[in-house]
Amino acid sequence: MKKILSVATCVLIICSALPFASGKYYDKSSESDQNNLTSCHIKIEISDAEEIALLLSQKGFDILKNTITSSKLELIVNPYEFEELTILGYNPIIITKGRPFREIQAEKINLGLDVPDGYLDYYEILDELNTTESIYPDICKVYDITDKYNVSPTYEGRHIYAIKISDNVADDEDEPNFLMVSCHHAREIVAPVIAMYAIDQFTSNYGLNPVITDLVDEYEIWIAPVWNPDGYQFVFNYDNMWRKNRHPYFGEIGVDLNRNYPFGWGSGCSGSSNPYSETYKGPSPASEEETLTMIAFTQDRHFAKIIDYHSYGREVLYGYCCHSHPFSSFFQSEAISISNEAGYSGSVRSPSAEGEHFEWQIAINGSYANLMETHNEFQPSYTSAEAEAAQIWPSTIWILERPISLSGHVTDYVTGVPVEAEITLNGITFSNDEEFKSEPDFGRYHLFLPAGTYSIKFDAEYYHSKTQQVVVTSDCAEVLDVKLNRYNEPPLAPIINGYDEGIEGGQYELIVEADDPENDDLYYFVDWGDQTSGEWTGPFPAGEQVSIYHIYKSPGQYTIKAKAKDVYKDESLWSKPFTITIIENMCPTDPEIKGSNRGSPGIEYEYSFCSTDPEGHKIYYFVEWDDGSYEEWIGPYNAGEPAKVTHAWSEKDKYKIQAKAQDENSAESGWSTFNVNIPRNRFLSRNIIKIFSDRFIKIFKFFFIY
Repeated sequence: MKKILSVATCVLIICSALPFASGKYYDKSSESDQNNLTSCHIKIEISDAEEIALLLSQKGFDILKNTITSSKLELIVNPYEFEELTILGYNPIIITKGRPFREIQAEKINLGLDVPDGYLDYYEILDELNTTESIYPDICKVYDITDKYNVSPTYEGRHIYAIKISDNVADDEDEPNFLMVSCHHAREIVAPVIAMYAIDQFTSNYGLNPVITDLVDEYEIWIAPVWNPDGYQFVFNYDNMWRKNRHPYFGEIGVDLNRNYPFGWGSGCSGSSNPYSETYKGPSPASEEETLTMIAFTQDRHFAKIIDYHSYGREVLYGYCCHSHPFSSFFQSEAISISNEAGYSGSVRSPSAEGEHFEWQIAINGSYANLMETHNEFQPSYTSAEAEAAQIWPSTIWILERPISLSGHVTDYVTGVPVEAEITLNGITFSNDEEFKSEPDFGRYHLFLPAGTYSIKFDAEYYHSKTQQVVVTSDCAEVLDVKLNRYNEPPLAPIINGYDEGIEGGQYELIVEADDPENDDLYYFVDWGDQTSGEWTGPFPAGEQVSIYHIYKSPGQYTIKAKAKDVYKDESLWSKPFTITIIENMCPTDPEIKGSNRGSPGIEYEYSFCSTDPEGHKIYYFVEWDDGSYEEWIGPYNAGEPAKVTHAWSEKDKYKIQAKAQDENSAESGWSTFNVNIPRNRFLSRNIIKIFSDRFIKIFKFFFIY
């Protein structure tokens, strides 16, 4: 033990003395030269390998954890790390050097070996996503996530894409969201194969497999096969061992995207702060566009469940690396279940560092999030990659079918609109400012909890908090919908305005306007001062001028006042009074009727009706034709302007036309009458006379001739 500690101490001292460890970096060659320098898979044979692995890991070296024994460990290093290890006297042994993955594929074809020709580069994956959408357009839609959230492209100008799978794929439905993401680390190309396999299973089995159909109907499923497109393409074209993205800093290239997330970024067990390191965490939290894209994506979707695929190790990672979480044992138990479903025999561990994607999802959204290290190689044969995808597929189904312990919606008690609320588990300490909240679009929330009894508090700005007691069992799916009452200030007293004079029987317009401190919609009640009972009218937007109408039936002076109430039924004070004078409305004169007083059945005759009005108001006319038909308040016409109307009577008789006038304020005249005589049809009488006349002439001619 003393020997191990002494060697480890010497290594630590030497590392501290070197520029690599102190943060002072070597001068670098040009970026174009660096493209020709590839990574190496190496091993170090040393008696205290476990202790050395721990120290090197703390310095940011990319240790392959499953290779550590008491006398050996393996690493992936870049040329500069290889040089450092050599200086430190570790005598690294190269197992393989990084080279273009396309070259490896070509060699296997030439040797007739198990060819990984099924592996797709980034653009071929995008083509495959678009093809899937074209085959299954009702349940599939490809999204350019970079464009969707207006995030900048990657350093090399690429966009990140995801495919959405859901029963109503074009709609944003009130359903839990599930995210499957792979390839934060470029060289782990088995992970996109697993993601693409999942896409095929969800789409080709929809409508055929009832389990898959139900899950697609129940969730909005998002799958992003490659989250590091720059690094992924670099693996195919230059260095199959490349891990990071391609963003240069301080003369070195690349950030480990799975160390760049904000949660735990500044902790003692986060990624390396050295740009030379394979686990360089970046110059600041979320410094990378890929990370910012995921943050925007998550803030919009509020994923309930997440699985993040990596390789390799065949184990499920859970919880935090160094930070504490009160549900750590629960996370471990859940990870064991996922591992068993994946065929990994319950193999689990905590994360390699802080700043990882799935840790951040747990911390900021309370998501059911895990990282799965798949396979036992970064780049197995394609046949083996497909077999791995098929093997772990049941774990995806298990994750989706795993009940959400507690879910529901937080809404406004009165309006029913969604409320974005903070959720607190009373009596449980979360020491890292973890957040549980409802999302703003539907008010939906999710909580994954160990079995127990919980006191849960819901808080939102402008609302009274509410606490609920809930009992959670290991396999429950409790639903708790919460309605919050709003803190509310009543509206301000309305301002009212209008003409200070109106006419008896006329429609009087009052303009009402009020503001509300919370900008709630408003209703108005008007006391018209004539002892008539009004009603609340609305709702109207706060601050909007509203016209309200009333008819006064008697002349006189009236005092009007109004008040407002908001949607929470809190009322304002009365407005300042407003006085109007209603003057008497003089009736129009009885109409003068002109037209033919004699006619024949079936023939239309024109009649005019004319009335004057003392105030010059417009006039309407009501006419009864005495045959069961009438004209109902035709007009308006100017005072003194004749209204001309035609009418035909179908039967001979004597008829009395009656008409009266009404002004625009409903004051009516008396009735006027006009008599019309419709005898039998004159046309028929003339025909009979003509017939008799013609016969008489013929008879007269006969006697005259003879």
